[in-house]
Amino acid sequence: MLEKALQLLDEGGSKALTFKALADALGVTPMAVAHHAGTRDEMIASLVASAFEGADTPSNAETPKQRLRELMARYCARATRHPELTKCILENPSLIGPTLTGLTRQIEAEITAAGMTGEDARTLLCLIVDYTHGFAFAAAAAPDQALSIDDFTLALDWVLNRI
Repeated sequence: MLEKALQLLDEGGSKALTFKALADALGVTPMAVAHHAGTRDEMIASLVASAFEGADTPSNAETPKQRLRELMARYCARATRHPELTKCILENPSLIGPTLTGLTRQIEAEITAAGMTGEDARTLLCLIVDYTHGFAFAAAAAPDQALSIDDFTLALDWVLNRI
C-alpha cells in the first residue's frame, strides 16, 4: 500500500494522494485504505519513515566536514527521488519523524565538531538544509538537465571549505 501511495504522490503531487485514488489503484475500498493507513497524515508519516530510512545512519568519514558532506548527499539523494514527499514535510513539519530528527541532530553535531557554534552554527545549518531542498526541487523540476549528486556536492563542498 505504501509503495503505491508513494508512486501516486511522486507522479501527481499531494493532491493526487487521496484514499479514493489509492483504493482505486489497489482495487479496494477507501475504507480499507483508511483502516490500514490511519489518517492521511499518518500515511504520509509512514511514507517519510520508509523513504528516508537510513538517512540518519552515522557517517564513518574522517572529518566533520566529510561527515556533513556524506550526510547531506545521502539526504539529498532521497529528497531528489521524492520531491513531492519532501514538500509534504516542509508544509507540515509534524511529519518529520524520528529519522529526520536524528539526521538534524547529527548535522548539528558535525557543525559543532567542525568548530562552529552559536548563531554561526545555526546559520550554517539553515544554509545547507535550505540549499539541499532547493537543489532537490530544481533537480526534480528539470530532469532533462540531469543534475546529479556530484553537482550538489560541488556547491556543498564550496560552503564546507569555508568553515
